[in-house]
Amino acid sequence: MNQTQQLLDVSTNALLHLEFQKLDKHLTLAERNNILVKYFKRIAKSNRYRTIRKSAKQWIAHGRHPDGDLESVLNNEVGQLIQTCSTDLYRFVGLIDGIESKLKTKVQYSKAHDIDLNARYGKVLVCVVDEDLTSSFDEDGLMIKSTQVLFIGDTQDKDVFSEAIEQDGNFQSVIAYEDDNHLRVELFRM
Repeated sequence: MNQTQQLLDVSTNALLHLEFQKLDKHLTLAERNNILVKYFKRIAKSNRYRTIRKSAKQWIAHGRHPDGDLESVLNNEVGQLIQTCSTDLYRFVGLIDGIESKLKTKVQYSKAHDIDLNARYGKVLVCVVDEDLTSSFDEDGLMIKSTQVLFIGDTQDKDVFSEAIEQDGNFQSVIAYEDDNHLRVELFRM
C-alpha cells in the first residue's frame, strides 16, 4: 500500500474511531483531541505505518495544541486525500505498482521505436509505450488520451499480467497485439 492510500486509511479510521466514542456521550474538543492523539500514538510507534510516521506525529502535535481541532484537520485531510486518490493518474500509478509487485519486476517507460527488448528486470519485460506519457493526463490528473502497456514473457506470467489489467477496473483495456509471449494492451479512461 502506498503512502497516500495509507494516510487516507489511517485518517479515516481515526475519524471512525472518534465517531464510535461520540456514541457514548458528548465529548468536548479537548476530549476529542485526546482520543485522536491516543489513536495516533499507536500509529506513530508501529513499524507497519513507518511511511506515515511523520504525518502521525504532526497530527499528535496538532491535537496537543490548546487551540487545535484535530477532528477538523483530519476531515480536511481526508477530503484532500480522496481527491488525490481518485485521479486517473493516481490510479494508473497504482496499476503499475500492482503489476510490478505481482510480476516482481520494474515497469519501464519508452517510446515505441526506442524499446530495448532485452532490458528485463526479472523474467519479464513490461513497458509503458507512449511518445509522451505526461500528455496522456491533464493537470487535474484525468486521462485525456489512451496509453499502451507492452508485456513480453512466458505464458504463465502473461496470464498474471493480463489478470492484473483486467481486475483493475479503473481503465478500459483493449488488446492491441497478442501472441504466445507478447501482449500489448491499450488503456482508456472509463
